[in-house]
Amino acid sequence: MKHTAIIILMIFLAPQAALCAGGLRCTLPAGIAEAYLISGGAPAVMEHLRAEYESGLKALNAELKVEELDTQAKKAQDELEKRNQAYADMLASIRKKHLSSLSVTLEGIEASISPSSSALGDLAFFYTVRNSTDRIITDITYTPRVGGKPLPTTTSLVLEFINPETLISGVGPGETLTNRGHDPERFSFFISELTPEEINALKTDAAKHFGIEIIDMHFANQKGYKGQVEVQDFLSAFSRQLKPLQHAIDQAAADVKTRKDAHAKALAAFTTGKERLEGQLKASLAELKKNSIRFSARPDKKNRFVFDGVPAGTYCLYAPDGRGGAVFEEVAVSGRGRQDIAAEMKKDPFVP
Repeated sequence: MKHTAIIILMIFLAPQAALCAGGLRCTLPAGIAEAYLISGGAPAVMEHLRAEYESGLKALNAELKVEELDTQAKKAQDELEKRNQAYADMLASIRKKHLSSLSVTLEGIEASISPSSSALGDLAFFYTVRNSTDRIITDITYTPRVGGKPLPTTTSLVLEFINPETLISGVGPGETLTNRGHDPERFSFFISELTPEEINALKTDAAKHFGIEIIDMHFANQKGYKGQVEVQDFLSAFSRQLKPLQHAIDQAAADVKTRKDAHAKALAAFTTGKERLEGQLKASLAELKKNSIRFSARPDKKNRFVFDGVPAGTYCLYAPDGRGGAVFEEVAVSGRGRQDIAAEMKKDPFVP
């Protein structure tokens, strides 16, 4: 009722037309079925209705704190990412320290390469390992290299630290283990992926050009026979050191969920409220359009819209295309005969 009263008031407060009459002949874009002259006060009412709509949105947003909750959720997400990074940095530091604290010396390296008869080559070596960490190490995963370049192998390579005399698995802190005097370690590699220079280097002096890069290792709480000890990766072996950081991550993740849920709830309520306000605006604009139409015209055979006998005054020419576009512009009708007007399409102002 409030909008209706405002519409009626502003329409009838618009400047009254003079007694003399005039006319308009309009050339409009194709596809328009009917054109209208509406009250000159309609644009002011539209502005008022849209201002009310925007004010309602602003008040709704402030009441529900949508933007504030979104900011809080983003800050919580940033904090979670920081804590994840702290965890990753700690784990990387532990890995780097322990991987670099295990030294492996290679000895008796022999390469068997016969490109003419096989696509694979074989390499055998003895090793001596010294553990300078504070943990029992059961094995390492390594990448073989020739001249600093990774050697293409048939499988992932694992070097298990099993005492060849006692068959006990694991090398403890400060201990040294070797397989000298026993069977060497062996693996196969693809010859086809090596350059002639790399193949020749392995043939002539494998001990000089061959080396390994430790990329992973496993641990145990005690030594024992293989299969009878629990082998641990970095995450499980250092869970005590990582636990505080993991707890911080869990807390941050819970906070993210709480804040995202609060924002989602507020956003859903805002969307519902916005739809309600849009419905009110749509209804008010429809009512305004209905009450503000003064004259109408359909196209003639030459697709022109002719308005005759129109009291002199200021109007708005309104011609919708039914697809969200419309001609909408102010026109002045005088009592000095018919005027010719050509107008362009804009967004339909009666469509929210």
